[in-house]
Amino acid sequence: MNSIIDVSTPEQHAQQLLENTREQAKDLFLEHGALWLKNAIPPSFIHELAQAYQQKYTEQPLKKLKKKHAVVGDQRFMISIKLEPPFNDPCLYANSLLLPLVQSILGNQCVISSFGSVLSFPGAQHQPIHFDHPPLFESPEACAKAPPYALTVVIPLVDITHETGSTAIWEGSHRRATARQELQALSEDPQWPQASTPLPRRGDAYLMDYRVIHGGMANDANYARPILYLVYSRPWFQDTFNFNDQKPVRFASGERKKIPKKFRHLFANH
Repeated sequence: MNSIIDVSTPEQHAQQLLENTREQAKDLFLEHGALWLKNAIPPSFIHELAQAYQQKYTEQPLKKLKKKHAVVGDQRFMISIKLEPPFNDPCLYANSLLLPLVQSILGNQCVISSFGSVLSFPGAQHQPIHFDHPPLFESPEACAKAPPYALTVVIPLVDITHETGSTAIWEGSHRRATARQELQALSEDPQWPQASTPLPRRGDAYLMDYRVIHGGMANDANYARPILYLVYSRPWFQDTFNFNDQKPVRFASGERKKIPKKFRHLFANH
């Protein structure tokens, strides 16, 4: 992958990127449409999230998952995470290392568009290659020149390996006026080796522009591959394409009021 930042030990301890690191990360993201941040989140926190996720979702019968959540491929589910402990934690949705970077890209008034996960069980096949949202403008040139309007922060709950499969990302495709033709060609004849495939460990995160071409890869491991995602967007954007059948953000009873006042603007659209 061409766009990687290895968070330094002092930055890990402070849970804050240095200004020059943040600017470098922003520039890499804007150029490539993706960014892999190594050692961004304390592994102990990820371990806590992973244990809770396994109990709430991974261990559920497939029949129940199919009934309650969106099926987005063979053995693959998109699950809107209910905001309740340990997921209702500012260390996750307003992470002091990640959020300032996101705000530097989308503006300080950016909001959380959706919060959920993708759960790929063993045997899940390659996902269709896609954009996360249809182009906003008819003109391909306008789409390529526009600043980012939304991005996805992906937080794996297991170490991602060649066996578990990763997210294949066609870096730079968000800036190409030919992206629609490129996606059409890849849909007809997938060329997975051409893509970048980050292999993050627990505690890493990666960011993707909502316009970048990508696709979830097959899970050839003998265990599930759950990833959390947080989609941040400019305040005017609402994703009505991906959330017809389920809410983009779900609050457990009484949990909304537990969000600190300084972060409530992140959920202004929900």
